[in-house]
Amino acid sequence: MSEIANWTKPGSFSAGRDPLGFQAASVRLYTSLVPGLTNVTNRLRYYSFYCWVLWQFEQIHHTSKEDKWISFIRRSEAAIALACLIGDPTKAAGMAGSDWWRNAAADSSIKKFDLIKPTNRPGKDGQYLKAKFGNFGQFYTASMLEMKLIERVEDNSPRVFGVTEAAGKALALAVQEEHPKACELFLRAVQTGSISRQDCETISESLHPSYLDPNSEEARLLKEFIQGGRKEDPTSEPRRITLRNMLAVVADAEGEFDLRKELYVQPGRLREATHAIENLMEWRAYFINEFCHIALEVWVNAIVGLSNQLEEPSSVEKLANDLASIAVPDAKVSTAAFAKKLALKDLETEHDLGSELVAVTSTKKRPDAGAIAGSAKLLLSLWLRWTGEAEVRDKLALATSEGRSAEGVFRFLDMNQNANAREAIADLIKKFVVSNHLMIAGQKLATGGRFTYRFLLDDGCLVDGEYGEYTYTTPRIFNLLTFARDAHLVDPESGKITAAGTEFLNAA
Repeated sequence: MSEIANWTKPGSFSAGRDPLGFQAASVRLYTSLVPGLTNVTNRLRYYSFYCWVLWQFEQIHHTSKEDKWISFIRRSEAAIALACLIGDPTKAAGMAGSDWWRNAAADSSIKKFDLIKPTNRPGKDGQYLKAKFGNFGQFYTASMLEMKLIERVEDNSPRVFGVTEAAGKALALAVQEEHPKACELFLRAVQTGSISRQDCETISESLHPSYLDPNSEEARLLKEFIQGGRKEDPTSEPRRITLRNMLAVVADAEGEFDLRKELYVQPGRLREATHAIENLMEWRAYFINEFCHIALEVWVNAIVGLSNQLEEPSSVEKLANDLASIAVPDAKVSTAAFAKKLALKDLETEHDLGSELVAVTSTKKRPDAGAIAGSAKLLLSLWLRWTGEAEVRDKLALATSEGRSAEGVFRFLDMNQNANAREAIADLIKKFVVSNHLMIAGQKLATGGRFTYRFLLDDGCLVDGEYGEYTYTTPRIFNLLTFARDAHLVDPESGKITAAGTEFLNAA
């Protein structure tokens, strides 16, 4: 596969990555398609590990005091990252704390490791992770609550959790009963605040996220979770359907494949997946919105480039008209006629053009005339193809806030289909690029104190333009594929669907 999300180190969010506010609609769409995990809940076995850690904390400490919990969870996370780095560093990349431990783990002369110093000052430098409540508190809590694996213990300790009696405890017991020696060594390390290299190797052999035994009870329960087999889990149904559609892509693939492209074009088995038509429609709506925001972000950098090349500040009107002149060479054609002239022949070509434009937006450079015109081609082709598709547009409309989505652009083009194309594109640029960006950046500055302006407005003129780097959002589908590999629904080595994956895909 061309692009798989790795188990990456959590980092601070760049508030300027969505300068037009369009990615929010994409997030709303994919959140409903792959509930129960996020873009950073990136290995399946973390769910059982955290259930076991929470259950052990309940048994050992019998308290809901946050200071005790913070110490316990942070040491646990640091210990598991270190153990897995020592046991199998190539498959431990991206675990919370793995970057911090990397050099020490690789130094074979170090036989014993301190777990206290790298965990006892949350929020400070020199820690395995700055987040006060660890990777669990920052990225896993919401998902595990949503799936009913954990629950709040007391109202006055809202950040301390216990496992649910059924699902959460079952996972915890499976870990404990199947790996008693590793669990004993792990708990001793957390309680004493130190761990030996030898104990790390033993723990890794049993608890490494890449070593899940497909025949174990732990694996069965985790597989039940991702396959949506628990009736009390409200996230089950959409995740099950998305997983099946993803496995259909894997089953059809004869080598590497582009998951984004397959879910947009929907060839092979996806074309026959009538049971999942609503899910597939929603995936298409997601990708349409992604293409739309990338096309507009080409124009963000283009308008910065145009304004910066002038010796004097230029009005918004002039810059929008200049940009529209590049995008629409014909000064007399109507919007609808120009769209028909540009229309891309099929979904695959639309996806490929979107990929080309992503490559343009991923660098802080002024887009050339081809990219500027390509953005117009993509936007108008999408509008022409999907304007009459009520189901897709309804999905987009539900995800739209204040007109900032592909649906907002489509409505604008609907109203301007008989207008002069160049004038319509100029007005579209003023509304969806200039106005939206200034509004979004202003809201971020007012609410979060973050200065994210790509350009400023001064007495009707755009000034101080600065190029940005933009890309697609990362839908949870890539982490779901990693989960499918962890659960041996997809073979981790060959990338092909397994017998268990095929059985699930073909189930009624």
